[in-house]
Amino acid sequence: MPYLRIVDERHWYSNFGPLVLMFEQKFAHAMAEAHKSEPANVLTLTSGYHALAIGLKILGLKPGSRVLMPSITFPACPLAAEHIGAEAILSDVDPDTWFLTPAIARAIAAKTPIHAIMPVALYGIPLPASEWDKFTQDTGIPVIIDAAAAIESQRYLQRGLVMHSLHALKPFGIGEGGLLVSTYRQQIEAARCYSNFGMRDRISYQTGENAKMSEYHAAVALAQLERWSAIKKRRRRAYDLYKGALRGMESVLSFHPGLDQAVVSCLMLRTHKPHKKDLVERLKQKGVFAHRTYFPPLYHHPYFTHVTLASCEGKVGRVKNADALVALKDKVMPNAEAINKTAFGLPFHAFLKEEDVKKTAKILADLL
Repeated sequence: MPYLRIVDERHWYSNFGPLVLMFEQKFAHAMAEAHKSEPANVLTLTSGYHALAIGLKILGLKPGSRVLMPSITFPACPLAAEHIGAEAILSDVDPDTWFLTPAIARAIAAKTPIHAIMPVALYGIPLPASEWDKFTQDTGIPVIIDAAAAIESQRYLQRGLVMHSLHALKPFGIGEGGLLVSTYRQQIEAARCYSNFGMRDRISYQTGENAKMSEYHAAVALAQLERWSAIKKRRRRAYDLYKGALRGMESVLSFHPGLDQAVVSCLMLRTHKPHKKDLVERLKQKGVFAHRTYFPPLYHHPYFTHVTLASCEGKVGRVKNADALVALKDKVMPNAEAINKTAFGLPFHAFLKEEDVKKTAKILADLL
């Protein structure tokens, strides 16, 4: 309410208002304190999707460019590339982390033209920023990390961009919004111009679009920043409750190995053997809202059946139809296919009760 009163008193509702600029500055300093680093440069936007699309534009990508990204991710990633006329190349992933790694990117870029990399910090689990900086230093290929849910856990690149999502389902949720972060002020100022119809001081200098955050969303963001410490504690407590409740089931399932590094956004597990396809539905029938977030991999989605796929060794194949996918996926995407047969998620949010977690664990144990 104090922030909303400022909006009401000043009658400034959008176009880089005082709350937007205040949040950008406070967020940058809060992350610098957490990372023990100098403050980065931050731009607020209407969504994480716009942060990805504008980020690719700022990295210099043009229509026809090829952007490598993991096949296990949200559709916003390939759609952001499509938004600027670029082509998305979907890679297989590391079998343990489920990530597109610098090693996989090097193997693919050595065999096929790649103009940018979009690795994804799945479920808020951070990526190794220094390794991706080294990748860009060695190859000259720019990187934008989709760290949608990895606020604070993801360290910022020295040679590239990082995106965060502020969607309601993320730990730092404000309803809708996104952030673009760079250590280079010029990149963020160029992105700011692009997000406002390519204008500076009401004069158009370039192409652009309308992707500005409103003062209303900034008011929620400022309130969330004040609550951030409490949010992290509640999510850690919920995660610890699950670890305790599922103890003893290590012979049949495991948590995603990177969750300990994250402010948990989405609780993902993996059975040691392929589980029955109806496991999620059976859990739902028992009152457990199980899910398969980011599964199946994107090349299974009807809209993305035209995409080019790349294996961890750099082998490339193009999906032309459903029959081609059946023949290609096991050869080019063995890791993503194996994870797809074993991954599932359990309900997770900051206000879970211990009795709910224990009930969920018992139902899961009975089904498995």
